[in-house]
Amino acid sequence: MNPQTSLPPRAKEALEVLRSPVETAGGELSREQVLSVVASECSEEPAEALLTILHSRGYIYYVGDQVRITWKQAQSLAL
Repeated sequence: MNPQTSLPPRAKEALEVLRSPVETAGGELSREQVLSVVASECSEEPAEALLTILHSRGYIYYVGDQVRITWKQAQSLAL
């Protein structure tokens, strides 16, 4: 994995928290749902900041107002 895409611990935690709800929902959740899930589970850092990190490093992407996980990138991450 490219070291430039490594994640801080809180962003790794946010990604792990999102995996199950996104999979259960068929591969995507609305941005508002994602913010709610991350905020409820990762309260030590603002959910918006964590999403920004995940997006800027290629772990999530947006399709309209839906958030999807970049599974290949996420699977290569050792959580």
